[in-house]
Amino acid sequence: MSLPLPHQGPESTDPESSPQPVGYIELFYDLIFVAATMVLSNTFAHHATLGTAGTAVLMFVLVWLLWFHSTILMNLERRDDGIQRALIAIQMLFIILTTLAFGGREDTSVDYVAFGYGIALLAVAAAHHRASRGSGTSARWAAVRRNRLLQAGVLIVLGIFIPDGTDFIFYAGAIAILILPTSLRRGSRLPIPRIDVHHLTERAALLTLIMCGEAFVKVSLVVSNGSITRSDIIAIVIEFVVMFALFWTYFDDVPLAGIRRGALSAEVWLLAHLPLQIGIVALAIGMSKFLQVTAGDVHSEAIPVLVVAFLGIYGGLALVGMLGERMPQQPLLFLRLATAGLALTAGVVVWSVQSLSPGMLVVALAVLAVAHGIIASILRGRTSVASHGSSVIKAN
Repeated sequence: MSLPLPHQGPESTDPESSPQPVGYIELFYDLIFVAATMVLSNTFAHHATLGTAGTAVLMFVLVWLLWFHSTILMNLERRDDGIQRALIAIQMLFIILTTLAFGGREDTSVDYVAFGYGIALLAVAAAHHRASRGSGTSARWAAVRRNRLLQAGVLIVLGIFIPDGTDFIFYAGAIAILILPTSLRRGSRLPIPRIDVHHLTERAALLTLIMCGEAFVKVSLVVSNGSITRSDIIAIVIEFVVMFALFWTYFDDVPLAGIRRGALSAEVWLLAHLPLQIGIVALAIGMSKFLQVTAGDVHSEAIPVLVVAFLGIYGGLALVGMLGERMPQQPLLFLRLATAGLALTAGVVVWSVQSLSPGMLVVALAVLAVAHGIIASILRGRTSVASHGSSVIKAN
């Protein structure tokens, strides 16, 4: 089963170029997301309420969308000069300032968060403006994206001056503009640029690795705050098992499966990594809550957080797989959805039955992750990936 997508614009007439490696400036740019993710996860971990969870996820989505738009731009035009580095530096500075302002939002107005994010967004728009000054399909494409980024920026600025309570309408509009794929423009005759699949899959894989690394750091910091007990060691071992099962599942499949033809498929494929990476961060938070024992009892918040983590991880993998070129898709899709469903069922049972402890859920989820990895490996052996002779693919 493939995810149905609307017809896209005409094929680009730009000459085909060979794929290029990910630049060091992109790797350096990714580092700021280590700090931003840690700040956001700590904010929720210290105030584990439904409201905090929602706002923390929203802040993560906003920061992640900056990475998304920057990555798509670098996919179309690989530029690493002084001005580009300055724009990246501005982005990085205001990303961390924005997340820090969010972390201390009890003492900070939401307008400061909006202002910092608006500056980072303008830096992304400026980078698109530079790309739009060239010629060819990529320049016209960059101009469309620049205009959308500026529209979102205007809504955010207006939200700053709107009284609290109604400003969320402007912020919601900005998010909708940022998250809607540029390729999804019905009736548009704007040619769709060619997508460097190798670059895009590598960028997604690298950020996924960063989220996995944040999970290790998060749990290690919690354990290091006190003496290491036997239960801590068991929990750390279980987390390593789950993370390696996830590594096995993702990296033996997604980077090798490619992306369906078309820029819209590429954008949606990259967006599908958002729930996956939110799930990885939630897994780290859930394990840290599991390790925080008060009066001999594990915090019950660990149960819903861990369940949401598995829903995000395997739901995201299902979406990513539907936009890949591995065929047939149905067996792996069913496996991923079944894994998410079993995780949800296990969470509901443990939450409802008082005699079952959160530790039982953690063990069950670890077994589920390993079983998924084994079965997925077997199923992948019965599939094939279409080859187009190049990692640079054209639009439909």
